[in-house]
Amino acid sequence: MGPKGKICHIFFFIIWSLGLQAQTDSKELSKIRLEGPAQGTQFHLTYFATDSIVKRSEIDSILKVIDLSMSVYRKDSKISLFNRDTVTHIEMDQHMARVIAASFRYNKLSKGQFDITIAPLVNLWGFGVRKSEVVPDSVTVYQAKQFVGMHYLKVNHNQLVKKKPGVKIDVNGIAQGYTVDVLAEYLKHKGLSDYMVEVGGEIRVSGTAPGQQGFSIGIVQPDESRQEETMTAVVQLRSGALTTAGSFEKFIKYKDKKLGHHIDPISGFPYTTSILSVTVYAGTAMDADALDNYFMSMEPAEIIAKAKKLKDVEVFVIYKNKNQAIQTVYSDGFGKLFKN
Repeated sequence: MGPKGKICHIFFFIIWSLGLQAQTDSKELSKIRLEGPAQGTQFHLTYFATDSIVKRSEIDSILKVIDLSMSVYRKDSKISLFNRDTVTHIEMDQHMARVIAASFRYNKLSKGQFDITIAPLVNLWGFGVRKSEVVPDSVTVYQAKQFVGMHYLKVNHNQLVKKKPGVKIDVNGIAQGYTVDVLAEYLKHKGLSDYMVEVGGEIRVSGTAPGQQGFSIGIVQPDESRQEETMTAVVQLRSGALTTAGSFEKFIKYKDKKLGHHIDPISGFPYTTSILSVTVYAGTAMDADALDNYFMSMEPAEIIAKAKKLKDVEVFVIYKNKNQAIQTVYSDGFGKLFKN
């Protein structure tokens, strides 16, 4: 749906070595893969079936409907209409209604750190639709903050209402995960039980390839000395979702510091934690997507502690220690996901 897709795909390298064995181990099932552009990035969809049950055109149609609902990069989308200064409310479709409801839940859970009204700040810092070449000063940030806060939004039946003129929303921190869930549910509806859906690095899986123990997914970390990424862990999943938020690809220079694209809606400035990336495992990609953005506001120990309090949520954190060396830490449950 936007820049997050371009960022997140670098954090995952899906291990496709199971492909040939899957087709030779089973004469009945074939490995079918679909891919193409989606939300400013790429989608990759793999499933195992006796025939081509799902067509590329079907996936494209689903993606178009979601973009027409929530893409800030389409002027004809519902969200772009809502973001016009002259518009005070819109009628939500089912996709937007679900994402908005989840956004309110995560805003409450995060005590305001997850906030979809952050659009003015995202644009101000040059990470949104409106690019800015000038780093804002504190006065400009303060002015933009006057339009940030989910208390400026209200849901009235099927309407999303602005309580304050000038409020704009950006759901890129949750909508891509939601898109993955929609595609996964569509495959399930078509009778498929073994599949992987990935959009811009956000992943959801079900089942496995024939003869395998699950879908293998690699997590990478930056290697600044070589200016590339290196594999740091491989997990194996049969169900659930895996998403990542990170700061080491998209950033700006501010007072000799690198600031990532995740912005604190309370201070108005990008976060300055030691975190390079947070990978979240959860039941749905939408939940994992929202949480990985929220966790970027914390330090490693805080992330682990918070994840322990959440049901069916596990985390893998890459960060820089006091000596600026890269380290990793993960929750106990995430350790059980590693491929043997």
